[in-house]
Amino acid sequence: MSYERNLMIRHSLASIIALAIFGSSRFIYSIVISRKYGVEVLGFANSLISQAFLLAIPLSFFAVALAKYSSEFLGKGNVERIGSIASVSFLFPLLGLVIVPFNAYIGLISVFRALQLTVRNFFYGIHRGEVYAYVVIGGFAAFLAGFAVPNIFSPYILFLGVISAVSFAYLLKNRLFKSPGIEDIRILMSYSSFAFLGTLSGVFLIQGPYFLSEKLGSAEIAGKVSASLSAAFLLTYLPQVLQSAIMPLYSYKYGRNEMGYVKNLSERLTRVLILTTAIIVFLLLLFGRELLSLFFGFSLGNEFYAAVIAVEVYIAYNPSIVALNSTKYVRKGSLIALLGAVVSFILWIPLIPTFGEYGTMAGLLAGYAAILIGTAYFSMKDLGVSPLVYRSLLMAVVFQMLVFVSKVTLIIGMLLFLASAKREIKEMLNILRLFRGREP
Repeated sequence: MSYERNLMIRHSLASIIALAIFGSSRFIYSIVISRKYGVEVLGFANSLISQAFLLAIPLSFFAVALAKYSSEFLGKGNVERIGSIASVSFLFPLLGLVIVPFNAYIGLISVFRALQLTVRNFFYGIHRGEVYAYVVIGGFAAFLAGFAVPNIFSPYILFLGVISAVSFAYLLKNRLFKSPGIEDIRILMSYSSFAFLGTLSGVFLIQGPYFLSEKLGSAEIAGKVSASLSAAFLLTYLPQVLQSAIMPLYSYKYGRNEMGYVKNLSERLTRVLILTTAIIVFLLLLFGRELLSLFFGFSLGNEFYAAVIAVEVYIAYNPSIVALNSTKYVRKGSLIALLGAVVSFILWIPLIPTFGEYGTMAGLLAGYAAILIGTAYFSMKDLGVSPLVYRSLLMAVVFQMLVFVSKVTLIIGMLLFLASAKREIKEMLNILRLFRGREP
């Protein structure tokens, strides 16, 4: 088995474990808090956690650059420099401890979250994603134990705290910290100054709906948004499984100047992700709202439909924007993400007070659509990725909109979509053969 295939399989399996745990944690947390304390407390709790998660992005300022250059140095054989950039990256999140005296919950959660993001990127950057999976499993046990503590924020403090502590112990034991060099600090700063904008913008579009729906609306609106998005955002862990595997591979191949590989991988993964996500979204539109209403203890409305379609758009552009950010086009990738965040924020200001949870979802969908358009343009211009890879997405969304007419017309639309997606289905079968160790 080739190194590239072995790497993708190992990291994808590790990501399935780690990201499934992280994805389910927000979902489990929302269900438990909702049923135990009610929809308004759910909205308040998720609002504070989302503010902490957003604050964690500037605290994990070097995390994305750490993943990129760890993989790039590994591809070039410059192993000594990896420890140098790791030292700077892991110390920076500790600056967030100054927040603790002002708000202990936001301070602790943001610092632990920043360390977890840095840990994750580093382990995947040095092609040791399986180690990160083991650490997350230990943290998840602490997360579940946290529900026994009479504090609504204990599960996340214990979850992220255990991951941070165990990871630091591992890094120290294996002597993965080195004295930083001036040149290494310079390249981290240069890359991070733009990657940070893209990362912050992306996280704002994930966390922003939770707390802005409370600030611009009410705790009840935030609770409804929390329920729909905590379920819809489970879909985002599908591309993140592949992202954790392919981002180091993009940077590794970029270090070897193999840009054709980057283009082809981006196109293939985009087609497969769109097909897979579309099928799941059709099923969620058919059965998801009623099932989730039972879980949360209150009825979800049509905002759930808009939420899953918006997340579907996010998933579609993910491989290409990751390719831009893993190569020399990080500035363009970051500016595209910033554009989407600005579009959503501007729309949320009038839409949330007027239309509540529906306004939140409309603004989110508009922001993701703006990023899709920008990503399609620049990935075609700079990487050669064909915009036709998004053809299936457009068809899927058109047919999925039939859910607002009736479930019967939605079923007809799903059948028509599957009949038109023969090429993508064949592509998916080829990817499955690849992961089984057979040549497609």
